[in-house]
Amino acid sequence: MRPKMNLNSLHLNYLTPLLKWRVMDLESLRRECFRATKYKNFHRIIRGLEKEKILEGYRDPYSRKKFVFLSPLGESQLSLKENPTAISNETLIHDLKVSEITRSFITNGWIDEVELEHQIQDKRNFKLTYKIIPDAILYIEKKGHKFNLAYELELTRKSNQRLIEKMKQYEDSSFYHYVMYVFPTEKLMEKYITQAQEKLGSERMSKFMFFFHPEISSGIHEPSEIYGVFQGEKISLAEIFQR
Repeated sequence: MRPKMNLNSLHLNYLTPLLKWRVMDLESLRRECFRATKYKNFHRIIRGLEKEKILEGYRDPYSRKKFVFLSPLGESQLSLKENPTAISNETLIHDLKVSEITRSFITNGWIDEVELEHQIQDKRNFKLTYKIIPDAILYIEKKGHKFNLAYELELTRKSNQRLIEKMKQYEDSSFYHYVMYVFPTEKLMEKYITQAQEKLGSERMSKFMFFFHPEISSGIHEPSEIYGVFQGEKISLAEIFQR
């Protein structure tokens, strides 16, 4: 077994944002830190944490950004709760994009708060309150009214049965006011909409919104460039946030 690394306050300053966001590019992580240091010093510390296997790294081939996330060893060092942030190779790209996109919504003031899946599962009685757990919950307050939006990122096509079962659960949930599905292509979005309409019927679709994000690989997530369908109307994501 690898001996424990003695994590000091500087290390914890750099690691703490990953408890919420799971996986972050280096510059976003540096900005999120309580005490942001010069990039050169920051990068040196991060390399040291990777060398000690506290962090693992991934370079996105499209944006060329370097991302880091806690390793199982890193999680054990931080004594995390029963639902750790561990990222597997199978879910890395999906989890990275959920984190990156929702964080950009917060940074640019489109939403008020976000909770990712692992944060929801750490809450007591989460099954009783939420009943169904999305990739993230977006919290928005508009004109004195608060809304809870379930956020689901679908990078690949799921089985029709799985899609419909989950949509029915969302339909029955009083916690979620709306459900937002996001896809990398318009074609995949349209397939989901067609299946949902066939199985649920158009009259039961008012709670669901569907968007396609063709620039999702670029790391640029501008709501005015993300289009979709909500309640039979073609609309941009920016228009949803601005309502």
